[in-house]
Amino acid sequence: MFGQRMVTPAIPERVYVLCRIVRSSNNHYISDKDLRERMEPSFLGNNSSYYHDYLTAATELRLVQVVDGMVSLVVEPSTVDSMTSLRKHCNGIIREFSGGQFFETTKAYFNLGINVLTGPNNVAEWGGRFKDEAGLTINNMELRAWRFWFTYLGFGYLHDMFLLPSAGTFIKDVIDIAGMEKKRRYSFGEFIDLIRPYAEIVLGEEGGTLNFGLSNGLRSLHDSGVITLEHIYDQEDIWSLYPMQLHSMSATVTNITLNK
Repeated sequence: MFGQRMVTPAIPERVYVLCRIVRSSNNHYISDKDLRERMEPSFLGNNSSYYHDYLTAATELRLVQVVDGMVSLVVEPSTVDSMTSLRKHCNGIIREFSGGQFFETTKAYFNLGINVLTGPNNVAEWGGRFKDEAGLTINNMELRAWRFWFTYLGFGYLHDMFLLPSAGTFIKDVIDIAGMEKKRRYSFGEFIDLIRPYAEIVLGEEGGTLNFGLSNGLRSLHDSGVITLEHIYDQEDIWSLYPMQLHSMSATVTNITLNK
């Protein structure tokens, strides 16, 4: 799902359930055979098995490991307390999949900026656009798989079958992972340096200018009180948001404070 090509069955909810089953087992160990039976009971008579797909995703995300036919949890049990805690873990290691299909597709989408609004209304029809704009070869099933994790990890929202980029939830997780101090005013350049190791997937390619999807996410965090964005006059470290004239932070920002 992340190391190579994206597959539709490996949705976040199935990965989460798999991890919860492993966690609830004796000493957080369960045989591969028993885990598969728990995930796909034989009495249902389903001739199609997708178990390997979501086990592979859980392994890629360093949530579980498989040794000698036994599946064990390799994270702190609290990591799978909730879908939220699982998401934060995933966002902390997504950078390790640079070069993988999910990472490169998401990065290309954010690099398109405002032009994403002129793409097909159905995410499954974006294959041609990604081929033309970023040289990525992605089929419609892989794009359907991409949308599940794109929305879950907090890169944006799905409206009908159209993805709207707004990386607020992802950036909030990254802020926590990076150890940003609350109530401290950072220059915006300091902030970018703090999150860059975890956030290259959305930062784009233009220094000093933030793309459409990242700008949307930061404004949403500002509006909800999670952060405060400021443009303080006489500051030299000036960054440009994607212009939005009706917003209080319409164009540029020099400082950021984490409130909660």
